[in-house]
Amino acid sequence: MESSMSFSASDQSSDLKAGSGPTSANTTFSVSSKLLLEVDDSSYSGGPCSAGASAMLDFMAEVLADFLTEQIKAAQVVESLLEMVPLYVEAESVLVFQGLFLGRLMNFVERRLLRDDEEDEKKLDKTKWSSNLDALCSMIVDRVYMGAFPQPGSVLKTLEFLLSMLQLANKDGRVEEAAPAGKGLLSITRGSRQLDAYVHSILKNTNRMILYCFLPSFLVTIGEDDLLSSLGLLMEPKKPTPTSSSKEDSGIDICYVLQLLVAHRQVIFCPSNLDPELNSCLCVNLISLLCDQRQNVQNMAIDVVKYLLVHRKASLEDLLVSKPNQGQHLDVLHGGFDKLLTGSLSAFFDWFQSSEHIVNKVVEQSAAIMWMQHIAVSAKFPGIRIKGIEGRRKREMGRRSRDTSRLDLKHREQVNERRYALEVVRDTMSTELRVVRQEKYGWVLHAESEWQTHLQQLVHERGIFPIHKSAVPEEPDWQLCPIEGPYRMRKKLERCRINSIQNVLDGQLELAEAELSKGKHEDGPYDSDSEAIFNPLEDSSKQNGVDTELYDEPLYKEAGDAKDVTSVRNDWIDDTASSVNEASLHSAVEFGGKSSAVSVPLSESIPGKSECGSPMQFIKTDEVKATEDKLDKELHDNGEYLVRPYLEPREKIRFRYNCERVVGLDKHDGIFLIGELCLYVIENFYIDDSACICEKEFEDDLSVIDRALGVTKDSMTFQSKSTSSWATAPKTLVGGRAWAYNGGAWGKEKVSSSGNLPHPWRMWKLDNVHELLKRDYQLRPVAVELFSMDGCNDLLVFHKRERDEVFKNLVGMNLPRNSMLDTTISGSTKQESNEGSVIFKIMANSFSKRWQNGEITNFQYLMHLNTLAGRGYSDLTQYPVFPWVLADYESENLDLSDPKTFRKLDKPMGCQTPEGEQEFKKRYEGWDDPEVPKFHYGSHYSSAGIVLYFLIRLPPFSEENQKLQGGQFDHADRLFNSIRETWLSASGKGNTSDVKELIPEFYYMPEFLENRCSFDLGEKQSGEKVGNVLLPPWANGSAREFIRRHREALESDFVSENLHHWIDLIFGYKQRGKAAEQAVNVFYHYTYEGSVDIDAITDPLMKASILAQINHFGQTPKQLFLKPHAKRRSDRKLPPHPLKHSTLLVAHEIRKSSSSITQIANFHEKILVAGANTLLKPRTFTKYVAWGFPDRSLRFISYDQDRLLSTHENLHWGNQIRCAGVSHDGQILVTGADDGSVSVWRISTEGPRASIRLLLENVLCAHTAKITRLHVSQPYMLIVSGSDDCTVIIWDLSSFGFIRQLPNFPVPVSAVHVNDLTGEILTAAGILFSVWSINGDCLAVINTSQLPSDTIHCVTSCTFSDWLDTNWYVTGHQSGAVKVWHMVHHTEQGNTEGKSASSGAGVLDLCKPPEYRLVLHKVLKSHSQPVTALHVTSDLKQLLSGDSNGHLLSWTLPDMHLKSFKNLG
Repeated sequence: MESSMSFSASDQSSDLKAGSGPTSANTTFSVSSKLLLEVDDSSYSGGPCSAGASAMLDFMAEVLADFLTEQIKAAQVVESLLEMVPLYVEAESVLVFQGLFLGRLMNFVERRLLRDDEEDEKKLDKTKWSSNLDALCSMIVDRVYMGAFPQPGSVLKTLEFLLSMLQLANKDGRVEEAAPAGKGLLSITRGSRQLDAYVHSILKNTNRMILYCFLPSFLVTIGEDDLLSSLGLLMEPKKPTPTSSSKEDSGIDICYVLQLLVAHRQVIFCPSNLDPELNSCLCVNLISLLCDQRQNVQNMAIDVVKYLLVHRKASLEDLLVSKPNQGQHLDVLHGGFDKLLTGSLSAFFDWFQSSEHIVNKVVEQSAAIMWMQHIAVSAKFPGIRIKGIEGRRKREMGRRSRDTSRLDLKHREQVNERRYALEVVRDTMSTELRVVRQEKYGWVLHAESEWQTHLQQLVHERGIFPIHKSAVPEEPDWQLCPIEGPYRMRKKLERCRINSIQNVLDGQLELAEAELSKGKHEDGPYDSDSEAIFNPLEDSSKQNGVDTELYDEPLYKEAGDAKDVTSVRNDWIDDTASSVNEASLHSAVEFGGKSSAVSVPLSESIPGKSECGSPMQFIKTDEVKATEDKLDKELHDNGEYLVRPYLEPREKIRFRYNCERVVGLDKHDGIFLIGELCLYVIENFYIDDSACICEKEFEDDLSVIDRALGVTKDSMTFQSKSTSSWATAPKTLVGGRAWAYNGGAWGKEKVSSSGNLPHPWRMWKLDNVHELLKRDYQLRPVAVELFSMDGCNDLLVFHKRERDEVFKNLVGMNLPRNSMLDTTISGSTKQESNEGSVIFKIMANSFSKRWQNGEITNFQYLMHLNTLAGRGYSDLTQYPVFPWVLADYESENLDLSDPKTFRKLDKPMGCQTPEGEQEFKKRYEGWDDPEVPKFHYGSHYSSAGIVLYFLIRLPPFSEENQKLQGGQFDHADRLFNSIRETWLSASGKGNTSDVKELIPEFYYMPEFLENRCSFDLGEKQSGEKVGNVLLPPWANGSAREFIRRHREALESDFVSENLHHWIDLIFGYKQRGKAAEQAVNVFYHYTYEGSVDIDAITDPLMKASILAQINHFGQTPKQLFLKPHAKRRSDRKLPPHPLKHSTLLVAHEIRKSSSSITQIANFHEKILVAGANTLLKPRTFTKYVAWGFPDRSLRFISYDQDRLLSTHENLHWGNQIRCAGVSHDGQILVTGADDGSVSVWRISTEGPRASIRLLLENVLCAHTAKITRLHVSQPYMLIVSGSDDCTVIIWDLSSFGFIRQLPNFPVPVSAVHVNDLTGEILTAAGILFSVWSINGDCLAVINTSQLPSDTIHCVTSCTFSDWLDTNWYVTGHQSGAVKVWHMVHHTEQGNTEGKSASSGAGVLDLCKPPEYRLVLHKVLKSHSQPVTALHVTSDLKQLLSGDSNGHLLSWTLPDMHLKSFKNLG
């Protein structure tokens, strides 16, 4: 047997290497089979390389598994993918890659098919995947024979996959019971079931895999040398290859193969599987294994032989019984191997040992010959297949040569880069010197900005030097704050900043002597005091220079910390703010003072040239002029030295772009920098064609982006320009800036500053940016809107093709972007996606479902749709649009149950009357201009002019109105003066050119309806003087009542049931196309996105003309819905308001604490309380803050275990802390102490142990006695502090600036509270309870008790809604009473209980009497001790009250009343 079966096998890998072909000589990365296997072994735990490779393979396999199970003829796609390997990869590595991929593909296919088989309802079509499975199995087994699975484990997984597919096909015994082909008549009694074609293919390939497992090449890899030796097939020793693995490594031997045969014997040896090669293989190898020394192997071999004797006896007779033509008749089956079935094992082995030579001789005559032939064919098979691959590679040689030429070009580019890098290294020392000088200049700018911030703190009305403005009407004291609160409402007014000390010296501002006398020494006049303070500054400004030694030492330890402190007024910082001969930025930029921008990525090596016009050209050293002075080159370089002073310490700029910042109707150009720590916008810089940062010379110069767009300066006459106090001519520098520019910062050399324009800048720390949205500007996809955590948003315009690059780079910075659905600032997720993407539409649909179910209000939904449609406050041309909802502006009482009260929401404003609708239809039908498409309306419902028309009384929009009219207001008859007249004009009654809709301020902001700044708006022709807006009679002469009733109308049942019609017109399917024509809703074509390609227009005048039309005519929002919008459900049920029904409340004690309760909070349906001198820390409330200790420290303690987490001492310079407040996100802590100071701290958990640290942000000084109460409202960015000096002061949480002081109270303040939805401020001082608007207007005030000792200890209101039943309040008293108050307008009739309470308006110094009065609704008496804490749960289920004795009560409505309310709802 050994002589006839001797075999010299060659290594299959040699065939593979012989046909691999040449590899690329200049590849930068070598791919080997060893590397591929190592990456596969490491998988996701082996670092980014192996994890990425594994993820990519899994992704490909997942996708192709879908193809194979759901498509016809998908196996060809898999075959093509297996061959799509770079040509420089050797054939052996290609095969290993194919094996790795096919191994994963088998797993995914098997998983899908088995999961589908387990389901009752099949989702996969068997006719599709069966043919693919047929081809896939053949493909996999071919790759096994070619060596694509070098590891034994992978080979056996392939066999297991095939067996698994057989078992899947064997459901209900189909494979076991199927009749063999051509023998159906012989198996009639068993049934005539036939196998499918793909099952025959799987059986065939399973046989091939079993044969492969007994091939000598495979047996060597699993260490079966003994078996090969017994067969005479032991291969010649060879060197170990990287892909080979020993038995010890793999833990696999022949026993595993035998186990698979035994486990699946019924399907392997089914009646349809009659492969003679399989029988020969098993016969030869199993007979050898019967003599194996391993008992388990021997036992498994016996089991297989037994099964063959029973089910394959006919086949064994052909192999174990010699034929008559083979000479001597030998039979080792009958009476031989039959003994395994009939006798004992010992008797069989006795026979086998005695007849072994006879058995070998019989096997050699038939089975061995067939098995040897199979081995020989298998050895040739890989070479034949490799030849086909080699032919394909030869056809690709032409393509490879082209790739080589491209690589050569790349190599030349790299040489240029290295040459430039060498020049950079050569100038390293000079660069370091320049950095030192930059830092000196930076400290000058920082000191000026710091002084400007301190100036604001010194001169406000509670400052050390209180200054008030002269009565100059054109300079208002207050303007709208751009910070957005809940639901994007902008309610807050902010103080216009004091310009500079020079204004005082010029007499523009006057010292408030009365206020100043209170805080200064009584000896000496004020003139001498102010002279002593301000004259040194004036004198220094007259000097030509300052000794440079004065600036050698740093002024502060950390520039970064100081820059945060100086983030004034929306973080826009003016670098010229304290120069005594220059005006402040904030007098020029009345509304947020922000900047503009363009686009160029920064490369440390060589800038390139982008297609969109930004400078990215190669900078070659030979292009530098030989005569250039070395110092001049050192100072100018790439211009980064100019902006370095504005950056954080250790900041590294990754990308830089030119950009423009949109502010109202203006654009301010500058540069946008993406750093590793922060984002920056710095105005009046630009990046030139050589990628160098340059200073802008003149303010009215055309921006880089406008020049790239193709418009000229002459054609931009339509563009509105800011009338700022910045002079366009160069200024004479004084003070620190004069020192910096005249050589103090740079050494002996003098640096020229071309135009000396100021450079206001804005900085965002990366963790302070919570949302990015792609936006359109002028109907072009060129903008990005950046949403900040503090509520300040900015719209930045870039080059058209660079916008996506900017967005991608910003997303790559891993900003903490949130969906923020509660504030309706939502858009794309962390993946890059635009507004038209699937994700964007899904989000819109999700919010629509919430609106339909009544989960959000109509206002919230409309604001959300505006946000999704690209409408925001930054760009007046894309301002949010809201509907007119009422048609009744004449009645004394507004009846919201009468449909006639409302406008027709299913029709546009031009069709509110039949006459108007017919007029516009007639115009549309009669239009015959072939160049201009038909339209109904020649004007638009939303434009910048409409926004400014409505907001004319509200700075800074009033200044924008004046700029559009040449510095003065329009004629009085054309101004917004009457709600009724505006409605009549817009609804088509007498004016077909007016179809305006409303703006969101009509539903939340009464201040814009009042002429608070006393602007001279002129007189109408009738002699009527224009002042406040004339309101409907039902508003009772109150702008606040008008807003309240108007919002009620917006949320009314009629509007809720019909609002979807208006949405169809503005945002939906009626916006465009045939539906718009039928709805009489077609506007001029330039208002629609995509109607004109501005970039394709070459004529500058034509381009400027179209841009002017887009800017001033109006822009239609993005179309969000292509189908009719669903109607809102009318069966909404609201929970009963516990305060409104307080007469029915029942008290239940739910807890008794050991100390007094000062705070109550509910979190995840848990009620948490805090005791005296403690404060719960949001958001998780797992910690609380405690103070009042003898060491005057502040401590953080865990809530559940009372475990001390950290101790912080000397926070108020030895003074005892009296109260504290914390922001909603738990990041800002505010403390008040005995010395009257309010300190703002940032809570940090950085460090190796994540210990809690307190970083001082600012100290707020205005109180003159100890602080008694603090409240932090993060939604409105407010801090409210109360003191023993009988004052309440409101501070800005973002800039830490003083906003206003409420009128002095008669006694110290005992309680303050801010409603985070409405912004209302509640105060209590003794028995005096007051309600104030967010802008300091006293809405109502009352003495709550006739006993002066019945002090109010706590106040609260409900945060369930921002509009519904918001006028209910609760006070907790010294007597233990809990009083419920209802605020009603002074024109409404009150009840007797309300009349008995005396008004406290007389004790406050109010400019005008309160509009509202407080009516006592109910006194709840269950506490016997002073009530010290109150809380109304946001779900309106209960009112919680706690007293000084630790009793916590829950006031709820009885069940019977709740059921009646539900039935009514």
